[in-house]
Amino acid sequence: MKIHVITKNDEIHDLLRTYAVNRIEEIEHFGQEFEKAEIILDQQRHLTRCEVVLHPRRGPAFVAHQECEDGRAAVDGAASKLERQILKAKDKHSPQARRRQANDQS
Repeated sequence: MKIHVITKNDEIHDLLRTYAVNRIEEIEHFGQEFEKAEIILDQQRHLTRCEVVLHPRRGPAFVAHQECEDGRAAVDGAASKLERQILKAKDKHSPQARRRQANDQS
């Protein structure tokens, strides 16, 4: 997966960039392959905003936003939102979900 880190201000430390890249790389362990990821970090006054866009090989993109005073908390919050979205999409397309949906319709 190609990961692009975009910073809107120069105030973002390299440690936060590497932390964000490592945290987003862990998301691939959920069993879905992604072509690329975009991490947008922005520092405004005392808040750090993190936006992550994951582009899978098939299907729509997953997007998550999080604002926090701590940069790592913003990255963690966005990553946990993405994990929930991926698990929900994975469960929605599983064979068990299809069987449940077919049983509910009949």
